[in-house]
Amino acid sequence: MADASPPTGLVGHADRLAPPAATFGSWAATVLQVARRSWRPGLLVTGVSVSLPLAAVELGRGLAEAAGYPAVASMPDVIAAAGSVSTLMMSVVLPVVLLGVAVAVGSVGWAGGIWALTAEAVTGRPVRVADAYRYGLSRLTRLGPWTLAAALLLVAGLAAFVVPGIYLLFALSLFSFGVLFEHDRRPLLRSFALTHARLGRALARWGMLAAVTVAIEATMSLVFGTLSLVLLGDPGFGADGHGLAGGLIDAIHTAVGAPVWALLVIGLTVTYADLRQPRSN
Repeated sequence: MADASPPTGLVGHADRLAPPAATFGSWAATVLQVARRSWRPGLLVTGVSVSLPLAAVELGRGLAEAAGYPAVASMPDVIAAAGSVSTLMMSVVLPVVLLGVAVAVGSVGWAGGIWALTAEAVTGRPVRVADAYRYGLSRLTRLGPWTLAAALLLVAGLAAFVVPGIYLLFALSLFSFGVLFEHDRRPLLRSFALTHARLGRALARWGMLAAVTVAIEATMSLVFGTLSLVLLGDPGFGADGHGLAGGLIDAIHTAVGAPVWALLVIGLTVTYADLRQPRSN
């Protein structure tokens, strides 16, 4: 039965998004149901808030390279190409600042999107996008630091080797729900616990979301790689940048990925609600 007004917080409301059964089919049906009901806030809140700041990072890297700051290069190349202390500082500081802004805005959108999905499940009515952003902003100081910590762990894992990075991506994928739904003081460990308590179920659901995401991203990479090849003479799949033009193409590529982030926030929210249920199977 729907409630009269949307919740001010999320504690105690995760069950509204739980599948009725522990089967994969029930999970998939619930994801589709939530997507049909809440695609708008998922796209306009989470999708836009995550993809646009990341697009700004790509554009900023292109602008930095065009201005003579090799922000897209590896650290040895940055030092070799800097030529001065000020250039070196800008090449190092600019990407860090842009990433910090992306983490902050992305955290607001991620929290706001989760609130919108939950509020629409509770009330049975659409919520205002402005209210979702307002909730996300109110949770920035709580979710932002944990998002940054998780991002650093993922970077370290991917730097060590691809497999540890993918494992951490799976194990940490539910940390934000511990912050928002449970006010857990150790959300990273909570995410590990949720994903490993019913490992088979968690892997099946996470794997499906990952497969769909990879398929969409591969298609977009092919399209924008072809565009880069035609305009710049290089598909742009490597680590080297192409200045402002390459940065602009990368930024557009990242921005049009907003539906992927909407899919992830919906799929992971339902997955969290599913895995926390006290079911025997």
